[in-house]
Amino acid sequence: MSNSPTPPIDMNHIVIDSNRIAFRYQTAATAQSADTPPVIPAALDDVTLTIPHGEFVVLCGQSGCGKTTFTRLLNGLIPTFHTGDLTGTCSVYGLRSGHSSIEEYAAVVGSVFQNPKTQYFNAFVADELAFPCENAGWEPSAIRERVQEVAASFGITHLLDRSIFRLSGGQKQRIAVAAACMLRPRLLVLDEPTSGLDLKHMRQVGALLRTLADRGKAVLVVTHDEELAAQWCDEVVMIRP
Repeated sequence: MSNSPTPPIDMNHIVIDSNRIAFRYQTAATAQSADTPPVIPAALDDVTLTIPHGEFVVLCGQSGCGKTTFTRLLNGLIPTFHTGDLTGTCSVYGLRSGHSSIEEYAAVVGSVFQNPKTQYFNAFVADELAFPCENAGWEPSAIRERVQEVAASFGITHLLDRSIFRLSGGQKQRIAVAAACMLRPRLLVLDEPTSGLDLKHMRQVGALLRTLADRGKAVLVVTHDEELAAQWCDEVVMIRP
């Protein structure tokens, strides 16, 4: 990372723009006693962050500081699926939390969750890659073409007929990222993408994400992986509780 002054941000090329965003999960309320109101801990508190187009950003911070919560704001899961008290503003390519639909977010943001197994919908690689396009109503011929295109781009054509559950951890992670790219999102959001991987596969994932960023995608990664942060990204952002 350079020590030179940061150039002014062009607001016409903003990917993520959050201003004093805070969120408290509805299910986090815990009553202290019958005579006191419930205390709702803040999962995310007073976060202001602006990220321009073309950046590969790593989001760091101790456990419980709100990193995963922030990713859920970026892909629209908050407040659509995770309800609670949302204050401040957060937009992704102009889509505003609490105002834009999950379908609008899906067209712009590709997500990889902390445990990729929780987001697989199919047993076989080709079917998993096809699923986002099927869900979006694409024509079968266009889906087949896109599957082949993405598989070639990610170097996984030889895996298309394989069961996901017979792949290595690194291969599974590559499939998850490939599936997240099927709808041509402009932003990729990944939560601990190198968790549980050995050093070889961690480096492969880091190199893959760097390549995607160099091709023009904005990439935001939540990680504790210091090598990923130091070697591959453009900027490290620390969230403090």
